Amino acid sequence: MTTIGSIGIGLLILIIVWILALGIFVVGVKLQSNIAWIALGSAAVITIILISIPVEKHKPKEKIETEEKDYTQIYKNLLLAFMIFTAIIGFIAFFLFHCIEPVRPKQIKVFTK
Repeated sequence: MTTIGSIGIGLLILIIVWILALGIFVVGVKLQSNIAWIALGSAAVITIILISIPVEKHKPKEKIETEEKDYTQIYKNLLLAFMIFTAIIGFIAFFLFHCIEPVRPKQIKVFTK
């Protein structure tokens, strides 16, 4: 298994994808472009794909008296739960602050006959 700085290549890819997606999102929102939502959606899809890929299976070694436990699935599930939770909070915030925002008419200053 390839590691870079004691983290796996998949986690490194996820970190880079989300940094790029959030950077594009900030610029896209400032420019009022749909590319912001496309960047977030594609980052979410890449994350789901990478989380669904199984971890590389190691060949079983000779029977050792101490049993080693694999905790990587716990971390994957925690990451997935965190991503789903933040996505739900984000969609609720988007709905509350963008979709339900009241539109007030501008005051007419000139009266014409």
